[in-house]
Amino acid sequence: MSTLTRRAVLRAIGAAGLAGVAASLAGCAPTIGTARLPRVPAAYDGPPVRLKFWNGLTGGDGPVMRTLIAEFTAAHPNIGIDMYALPWGDFYQKFPAAVTSGLAPDFALMHNFQVATNAARKVIMPVDDILETVGLAEADYLPVVWGSGVYRDQRWSLPLDMWPDSLFYNRRVLEQAGLDPDAPPTDRAGYEHALDALASSGVKGHWLPAVDPQGVGRGFDSLLWQFGGEHYDDGGNAATFGAQAGVDALEWQQSLIRSGWSPRNVSGSDASMAFKNDQNAFLWGGPGALINDLGSVEGLDWDVAPLPQIGSGRAAFSGSHQFVVARQPRFDADRLAAVVTFLGWILANSIGWASAGPVPARLPILDSPELAELTAQSHVAEGVEHIRFYPLVPGIAEVQTTILYPAIGDALLSLGDPAAALDTATTQASFLLQENVEKYGRA
Repeated sequence: MSTLTRRAVLRAIGAAGLAGVAASLAGCAPTIGTARLPRVPAAYDGPPVRLKFWNGLTGGDGPVMRTLIAEFTAAHPNIGIDMYALPWGDFYQKFPAAVTSGLAPDFALMHNFQVATNAARKVIMPVDDILETVGLAEADYLPVVWGSGVYRDQRWSLPLDMWPDSLFYNRRVLEQAGLDPDAPPTDRAGYEHALDALASSGVKGHWLPAVDPQGVGRGFDSLLWQFGGEHYDDGGNAATFGAQAGVDALEWQQSLIRSGWSPRNVSGSDASMAFKNDQNAFLWGGPGALINDLGSVEGLDWDVAPLPQIGSGRAAFSGSHQFVVARQPRFDADRLAAVVTFLGWILANSIGWASAGPVPARLPILDSPELAELTAQSHVAEGVEHIRFYPLVPGIAEVQTTILYPAIGDALLSLGDPAAALDTATTQASFLLQENVEKYGRA
């Protein structure tokens, strides 16, 4: 490692990686404003205020959030909310800059794997002091979800939802291959048997989107955990995804192509289009993107279930949208009270958010009759006890998307040696992890 320079790592990562790292470095900010939130009541009843709410909900989830905001403001006419939706990449660049310039929104929504980075940059506030006020209790969440907003012994975010990668399956294609459309495969033997049966009927059953690094990268994440591996050591100081569990995971992904179960060199949109046209049986993906997309296709006979267990244990990658309070040069008690009022309301009424695709993070809502009426979401919810999140390490999303995921995509496109591909990526990732330790401090 002594001869490995940051320039060499970035050259190996490529231009896309360089842009991500540069943006991360640019976002690092000193402490500004107050260290703790002022105490505020659970319900704001003061003069009219108008809040600014930033997020990256530029797809079909945006209108759902706007509908919920309209419901809230109708019940709380003294609180207005202006929602600004930016593409997620733009959001993560502009949000820190807005905070440091004193132009921060009042609150925002971000991914769980970006929370530690923004906490380390000191552009969001610890929210421990408002937990009771907004009605959050540890017993209402899965341990992995409850812990997902905790960094350096402080809570920085409030979880809204979960979106575990799940198995979307085309019922008609399965039935035409002589398989039971009411019993999707749950383990490796059953999954590979189904793929063989589909191949015999002329269908490549699992189109692996090797052209889209994120699409195959998240599948690799789930498989790595299923085979008993971890991405990083406990402190987030070194990458470990190149160990045998990672090799096993990548070899299985390659076997989908080598066995003729997936065509080569396809994209996520190719896989989705084939699924919609009854040419593909299985998609691995998140409910936020797929439930409404597939549900909009007239005549498509599909359903969803938890991912099959390919390795020695059950596991599925999941993300979570989480609310954060932006750091301000000085907090206005009325505005903060209005923010807390909205957060308490939407977390208690998150069943309305489920129509966007993700499932609610709060267990009482997850177990509600209202969720059971949403067939696809309730089937996704059957697998949430096995979800896994990335570790709470600043800069972790950068490492995943600029090093690991491209390495997985390249290995699937070339069908090259999995161990060698992961070994190179492990070295690069460990170098950037050490850079992040120097930049942000130890997790």
